[in-house]
Order: sequence, then structure tokens, then C-alpha cells
Amino acid sequence: MATMVRLALFSTVGATIKADAVEPLAGLVAERARIPDNSLRIKEVLNAPSNNPGAPQILVVGDSWAEVTAAGSAVGQSFFQRSLSKYGCKAGVTNIAIDGSTASEWSQGALLEILKIGAKSHDYVWISLVGNDALFFLPGCLKKPAECVDELLAEVTPQMYKIVDAIHEANPNAKVTGFGYDTMFGGIGCSLVTHLLFPRCWLPGAGGNSCFNKQLLRIQHLYDTIASNRSFFKRSSILGATQVAAGDPKASTGADRHIDMDKMGPAKYWPDYELCFHPGVIGGEDSGASVVMNEFVKSFWVDELQCSGVQTSIIV
Repeated sequence: MATMVRLALFSTVGATIKADAVEPLAGLVAERARIPDNSLRIKEVLNAPSNNPGAPQILVVGDSWAEVTAAGSAVGQSFFQRSLSKYGCKAGVTNIAIDGSTASEWSQGALLEILKIGAKSHDYVWISLVGNDALFFLPGCLKKPAECVDELLAEVTPQMYKIVDAIHEANPNAKVTGFGYDTMFGGIGCSLVTHLLFPRCWLPGAGGNSCFNKQLLRIQHLYDTIASNRSFFKRSSILGATQVAAGDPKASTGADRHIDMDKMGPAKYWPDYELCFHPGVIGGEDSGASVVMNEFVKSFWVDELQCSGVQTSIIV
């Protein structure tokens, strides 16, 4: 179902880059998030036994990024779980993410209540949100890119604080983390999406890719802002992972973590079949999903869970 929605959505994006494309765009993505049985499904997931009961427990919440990287697969484990195992990390993973959901949906009502219930029995909560909020908001904003991002952040920042504060209230011992994705949109035809989100970045002299990436990083910085204001929120990042994996010398995942601002994410890791803003799932250890989850585990979970950090072979 999720793959069908993505493919249908890509055909919609490919048909036009006009601002009025936002309505079918938003509708198709949000369709999955509003399936009536989601609350029942999540409750069933939370009531199921842990897949590693003697280890720290990680609750995954949010949108389709978590659905792609942290949901189970045909071989039984998600890309996230396989990366944890690869680096010797022991943890139970419970995924209640909803494909297409937004910060506004998780910050209120039934989803917020379910999130608080889940937080009580988990040691960590990994949040993957804001991508869909941006996808829905930005195509309809025809102001300067920086002004559009200002308005987006003004809307989603209080929603994100409401989410993390609710988690902390439900379980003061739980640690919360989240990251602002990586640079994406390198697949064939994906420039249609970038032009739809920030059309004025491609006016003469506006900067093109560097203009787009600058505003993308501003949105991602929201997670750093939350970490600076909430002691229980821990910084994590995968920025630069796919450009480094593709050998771009202008990107780094080291102490000076940064991307090549003049380029998008490599096409092999951000394919159009995943709508350009999800990491690819084909290619085993050299897939986009594997690359970004390996970086997530190396840069955050190895230290946090006191893992061995020693790489082992994972059969996929």
C-alpha cells in the first residue's frame, strides 16, 4: 500500500510543478495517515511482546521515513534493526510510525495519547517528523524561500515541543532523539520536487541547489534547537551520509559534519521510486536506507547503548 501511494504521488509530482499541485500531493500522502484502523493497529503493536525483552527499548514514532527504515521487511528485520545488530547493539524496537503523518497529527488527540502510553514502557523514543509538514506547506508558499521556512517553523516548532514534552511527562526517564534527514532529491526527475518546494531558488542568481539546501538545513536545525532547550532530547544526525558513501570529497560525516551544498543526494541512494525523499531500499548494504541507518547507529546508538561498535556481516 505504501509503495503504491508513493508511485502514484510521484506521477502527480511529475505531471506539474505548479503550486496548485499541492492538493493532490497532500491528499495522496495523507491518505495512508488517516486509515481508520491506525489507532487499533498501534495499540496491538504496543501490546505485543518485545523482540528483545532484556535490552533497552526503543519506540519509533513519526512518518514514512520511519516506515521505510524501521519497519520490518521480508527478511524479518528493518534496516534500523539490521544496523543495530551490525554494530553490536542490543535493543528492542517497537515501530508505531504512520506513513504520511505530520507533527500536527502527533501533537494532539488520539495519536498523542497513544504516544504517551508507548513512552511509559520504553527507554528511548526516536521521532521522525516534519518532512510531511514541509511537503504540505511549502508548495503553496510563493514568498522568498527563507520567509516560507520562517512560517513553516513558526507552525511546527510548538507542535514538536508539545510532542517531546508529552513524552517526558509520561516517562521522565526516557531519552528522546530525532534527526533532520540528509540531503535528498538526486534521483532522475527529482528536480521537479525541489522546484515545487522552493521555486524561487531557481530564479536567475538565486543559487539553485545551494539555495535549496540552505533552507533544508534550516528546517533540519529544528531538532538541534529542541536539543538545546530540552535536556532529555539528545542530538543525532545522518547529514552527509549518502554523499560521503558516494565519494563526494566536499561532504563529511566527521567532526565537521556537512554536505556538499551545491549537490543533492546521490541518485543511487535517493531514487524516484521512493519519491526522492525516502532513501532507496534496493541494494542491500549499499542501499540508501542501509547507508543512512548505519550512520545513525554509528554516530548515536553505539555510544548511547554502549555497543561494541565492531562491524559484523549481516545477511540480507
